[in-house]
Amino acid sequence: MNRIGIMLDWGVMQKGIKGDKSYERLPYYVEIGKELGLEPVFFHPRHVLAGEEKVQGYFWNGNRLVPRLVQIPRVIHNRVLTGDGASRRVIRRLSQKKTVFNGIVVRDKRKVHQMLWKNPYIRQYLPHTVPFSVEQLKSFLEKYRIVYVKPSIGSVGIGVARIERHGSEYHFIASKKRKTMSKGRLLATVRKWVGNKRFLIQQGINLVRYDGRTFDIRVSVQRNREREWTVSGMVAKVANQKNKLSNLSRGGRAVPLTVALAATFSEEEQMAAIERIQTAAIEIAKQYGKHFPSLADLGMDMGLDDSGHPFLIEVNVRDQRYSFYKAGEKEMFKQTYRHPMEYAHTLFQEGKKQEKRHA
Repeated sequence: MNRIGIMLDWGVMQKGIKGDKSYERLPYYVEIGKELGLEPVFFHPRHVLAGEEKVQGYFWNGNRLVPRLVQIPRVIHNRVLTGDGASRRVIRRLSQKKTVFNGIVVRDKRKVHQMLWKNPYIRQYLPHTVPFSVEQLKSFLEKYRIVYVKPSIGSVGIGVARIERHGSEYHFIASKKRKTMSKGRLLATVRKWVGNKRFLIQQGINLVRYDGRTFDIRVSVQRNREREWTVSGMVAKVANQKNKLSNLSRGGRAVPLTVALAATFSEEEQMAAIERIQTAAIEIAKQYGKHFPSLADLGMDMGLDDSGHPFLIEVNVRDQRYSFYKAGEKEMFKQTYRHPMEYAHTLFQEGKKQEKRHA
């Protein structure tokens, strides 16, 4: 049986060693791996021995992770979400010697937007987005009723501010702030909010609603057994009424997409909207993948307007996947584990063929 490396966050590894649960379902890797003839070796970049071909790997014994020193697997699925500089250096070194998919990529939202904008077809899915400046903010406030100010690098809604224009007043809504103010005070507040950090300004889409609240859609887009980009699952994330954020860690909740869409669209319109989301997500993944060929596992946040047209809100290079579980979409949840494992199996087979040709 071939071994596949599953590189995880340090915190996830520590929970697994103790036998505690995390957002990663370690038994799924093992179960799917058995079907494919792959044995998962779990580790963090810190577990890789310097200057050697070995790693302090961990194996799932049915209850927890147990250690064993082994050769570094030839194919590695990178699931590290929060890596320090040392970890990134290890991942880069491994990528030179091994096949690491979902390796180090540019996560800066501005740069990602520029990469995607190069493809004229994709532009219809991209909200107006520019680097933050006070002048640009003034311009956006005149053009759009809803504007987002968000960090160039960040996730789970941290640091995101939503601005809504109501006549001559503005609502400033963030994770722990909700204030109504004049334009002058708003500009001063946002300037302080941004500080010296790199932020973006993004056009807010007038999103469809479910249960009186806006929702966006988490779309899992992954490479499959045939190395093709495919949609593994889609789920609606309904915004928290207080901070208007749909992130589950910020008070949002997950519901099946068909349930959320049924509140606005007919059955026929739902099917058309779902098809449009899938088409957009796959085209976006292909364009991103042109710049970073190691990409294989993306979690996109997309929004729908009243006409059922999709817009990309942001791309996450390593989807935590638990929104599918929270929505009760167990089959989709498992599928998000299956496709990367099948892709890894294909990479193994291709590697063996290359070895035979060179022998």
